[in-house]
Amino acid sequence: MKIDYVVELLLPAITASLGVIGKDIDITVKRDKDGYPIFNGKHIKGILRERIYQFKKALGSEEKEIETFINTYFGKEGNYIKDNNFNQIRFSNLTIKDKETFKKIELEEKLIGNRYGIRINRKTKTTIPQSLFNYEFLSKNNVFVGTLNINDNIPTEDLKFILACLFHLDKIGGMKSRGIGKVRVKINGDYLEGEKDVKSTKPLDKIVSELKRENHKVSTDLKNDNFLKYSYTIELKEPIVLKSRELGNYVETRTSIQGSTIRGALIEYFSKKGYNLNILKNIEASDATKENNKISLASLFETKYSIKNEGNKKVKIDKVISSDTEYKDGTKFERASVPQLKASGNEISVKINAKVKSAENGMLFNTEYISNTEDNKNIKLMGDLKLPKEISDDKFTIYIGKYRFKGFGKVTITLKKYTDTNKENIETRINNLSEKIKKDIEKKIGTDKEKDIKDEIKDKDKKVICFDLHSDMVTPFLDIYDAGEQFLILAGLKDENIKFNPRRSFINVGKLEGYNIINNIRKVDELVFNKGSVFTYTVEENDCKKILEKLIKIQENGLGLRKNEGFGRIRICTERGGN
Repeated sequence: MKIDYVVELLLPAITASLGVIGKDIDITVKRDKDGYPIFNGKHIKGILRERIYQFKKALGSEEKEIETFINTYFGKEGNYIKDNNFNQIRFSNLTIKDKETFKKIELEEKLIGNRYGIRINRKTKTTIPQSLFNYEFLSKNNVFVGTLNINDNIPTEDLKFILACLFHLDKIGGMKSRGIGKVRVKINGDYLEGEKDVKSTKPLDKIVSELKRENHKVSTDLKNDNFLKYSYTIELKEPIVLKSRELGNYVETRTSIQGSTIRGALIEYFSKKGYNLNILKNIEASDATKENNKISLASLFETKYSIKNEGNKKVKIDKVISSDTEYKDGTKFERASVPQLKASGNEISVKINAKVKSAENGMLFNTEYISNTEDNKNIKLMGDLKLPKEISDDKFTIYIGKYRFKGFGKVTITLKKYTDTNKENIETRINNLSEKIKKDIEKKIGTDKEKDIKDEIKDKDKKVICFDLHSDMVTPFLDIYDAGEQFLILAGLKDENIKFNPRRSFINVGKLEGYNIINNIRKVDELVFNKGSVFTYTVEENDCKKILEKLIKIQENGLGLRKNEGFGRIRICTERGGN
């Protein structure tokens, strides 16, 4: 159930952000990427949670009862599939209602700076020396909009209580104790009955009954063996946080959307609609990329500096094709791998001590996020997936990544019939790549570069097979001792007459952390060959023909563990880029 609400600023308010380097302001208005002010979904969740606690306490509820209620609707992230009724509320960010009007208003009318404050010692009740600060705030009468997403099956009395608390949010933003941030809330176009000096009021019972009538929960039987393959396009509607690793209180974001992330979001979405969870587990999804089958391979290199004779551009080469270590003028080549997505901002948050209602020391958290826009347009990514045939949705909204209940991670996904855009067959691609490598070797014979490829000369007429990883490959190994040999074991080619070429291979190894969305448990870390890695081998032409069918199956089915989650996608002899 989607609940739209409006927040009107009756007094100036602070959206709570830290100061900006280069500006003589300690606290600035928090803005989105386009410069519009926002109240973060995490903030709304926090103040509504606190209001619910206060109301429950005032009504005489026991602490355990209050804790159960709050955990049900504000529960921990990750616990949302098995033995769960999908009760957790999702909070969007609060955004300015009329952006066009906001643009036209003079800056001093909507943002007022240079209001000063001074910090007080809580124990002595006196001012702290040298604690003068200034802050920027939004003027009154600005209007913000947001949404709540709540399970359609929520008990009526619980829904009434939550909405009553939302209606009675009276302050928002930072420094509320200083007399700013007073607001009034309107839900689905109506104020609560009893509000003074407002029009269009409704009783809470009527508002709730209208919301409950919009419940359209679907339940459908699925067949386990009846899956169809689709191409998908996702459009980012909100910034996303894809946790890579934590460095203390700093969280780095991953720069690609893995198939496992898409798969998990799809399972959640369709499970909420009543589809059989045991069959939904068989959903498959590939990584999301900006262009179909276009990834940045680890074999792609570029000159460290722009080359004057090349139009002041960096020269790119693929080192599977060319073994050169430097451009002809002596400029060194370096890795040119470009991430699909880039961290574009940081979300700063502070943990609040529930007892003293103030920030805890050392509890400042900094999380990288990826913007949903690029060049003023929403980012779109593509991939493929398999869904039960009975599912007829062709466009829907899912939520991915960390903080997806707090204003991050909203994406729309659109499906269409799958078509394979890779028209060249594997054998043709092998022949084309082998010929390019042969020319590179022959070009160096008789030159001072011959010593660099001397061990390859005797194999120059052999076929070259290049396994390009289009997603991370999860291995069953506890250690990587010989990547070239271990890959052959996974590929079932260990006993074939095929030779590893380390010079033209580019392999990155990492660890995969994960969380089981079904059972709500942390997965054991697994070793992976990272996306973009390149495994290159040479083989006699006749032997190449013998293993061709195996190669076709490897590309069709992938390699390694967890292939249904998008891992282990391989393309053999990808068409190489570079100058």
